[in-house]
Amino acid sequence: MDKKIRIFLGAYVNYPNAQNINCDHIARYLDKDKFEVHAMYTTMCPIDKAEYKRLGIRLHKLIHHRFIWYWCKYWAMLFGKYDIYYLPKVEKMDISVAQKLKGHKYAFVASVENVIGGGVCDSQMHYEYYTKIMDYTFAISNCIQRSVKNEWGFDVPVLHLGVDPLDYKAKEHKEIKTIIWVGSLIKRKRPGFLLECAKAFPELKFIMIGDGDLQSEVKNEIEQKGIINIELTGRIPNEEVYCCMINSDLLLMTSDNEGLPKVIQEAAQCRVPSIYIGEQYDVDFIESGVNGIKVMSLDEMKEKIHYLIDHPAEYAAMSKKAEESVQEYLWPKLIKKYEDYFERIYNEKRKSLKNE
Repeated sequence: MDKKIRIFLGAYVNYPNAQNINCDHIARYLDKDKFEVHAMYTTMCPIDKAEYKRLGIRLHKLIHHRFIWYWCKYWAMLFGKYDIYYLPKVEKMDISVAQKLKGHKYAFVASVENVIGGGVCDSQMHYEYYTKIMDYTFAISNCIQRSVKNEWGFDVPVLHLGVDPLDYKAKEHKEIKTIIWVGSLIKRKRPGFLLECAKAFPELKFIMIGDGDLQSEVKNEIEQKGIINIELTGRIPNEEVYCCMINSDLLLMTSDNEGLPKVIQEAAQCRVPSIYIGEQYDVDFIESGVNGIKVMSLDEMKEKIHYLIDHPAEYAAMSKKAEESVQEYLWPKLIKKYEDYFERIYNEKRKSLKNE
């Protein structure tokens, strides 16, 4: 390769949500001898800029002000003239810049991160974004890949998302005492299901991590129903999430639709198995009953919690298997696939321009 590939990662590396954290990890692990990496950060959250400089990541500041934010992002995206724009967030500015630069030498790529259908990513806008506005699209799980094929009728490659390796050894888990839930308090995540579980198991401790539109509603329900065995942390940094995770024994995923839930991977690293409601999705690496459990309803979720409490030996084996199964999803192993993919689309774009 005669020069570094200039890549723009269109997320906010210091604001904790799944897409931002994924872009942060991609930025950190991409080979800086091959890639000149650019990413954004927001002034609403702390950031160690010296660390990013040490890692060879070029940061672009977004000032946390509605009008100024818009123009900060516009300048960072439009005037950078990067070889590759990776835009997973499907924001208005992503669409605007992609349409403005469409047909030039720049390659635009996005990842489908939720199963298509069921009210998620199935609007005409999403279809247009992934099929016409972007030059390239990939899915983050096999389940999403299948849904794209079924709903939209075309094939996309899969690039799984991953997690950082732990810098400590996960402790053994022998029985269930603490259950954790991590996510945005929004309708699709169904946080009320966790409250129902907390009511059903008063002998256990429950931790709910996250905030969102339903936060006040959740607090009111806890107070009205007298639920005293649940702790609400609000939104906390990812490092603190891990601290809570390693001291928990089981993760519950109550969403009606997901892609490849990063939090299940993070939990598995800590030897914390998951029970998820898979009405509309499958988690690629979960073999139900072996390293986690897929259920189809809240009632079945409660039944499985009861079962694991009553069968601690099976729970302990599941905990160990969860850690083993996530090893293939560590970023140092996954990043080569991303590098190969980005190099391929870069070379394809250059070749297509020469043939015009």
